[in-house]
Amino acid sequence: MQENPRAHGVSRRTVVKGAAWSVPVVAAAVATPLAAASTGTPAATFWATGATVSVVSGNVTNFTVEGSDADGNLALLPAGTSVMIVPEPGVTLQVVNATGIVTTTNPDGSITAVITGNDITNIRIQFRPTGPSGSGYSITTNIDIDPFTETIDVKLR
Repeated sequence: MQENPRAHGVSRRTVVKGAAWSVPVVAAAVATPLAAASTGTPAATFWATGATVSVVSGNVTNFTVEGSDADGNLALLPAGTSVMIVPEPGVTLQVVNATGIVTTTNPDGSITAVITGNDITNIRIQFRPTGPSGSGYSITTNIDIDPFTETIDVKLR
């Protein structure tokens, strides 16, 4: 009696066929969440900044950037958008809170912030500057949408 060698195991051909069928399934499983995460929000064609300083809260600065489309609806800011906050000598900056952007406090006291996500419509950076009256800091926003760069100069009171 001769035994069939394939009766007890899986042939190489069966393994290869199974692997060939699993590749499209894995690719579809990876692509589906990305498609499902799409919000349909348009890319920003305009952007606006705002900055307020509250003396009552210890000079906390609330800096915002908001993207919008041609109709004034919220729109996506480009990933890679950067904000630089550079203090004058003698001024110290401390980040209090940041939303929609990743911040880094540099050894020279400046703050670098970059949008890393692709689904951000607005950002907010709250920070506390301290230093002598009359000194200040500059906030420079660089966005890949016209007018590309904007700088705001602020003086402490």
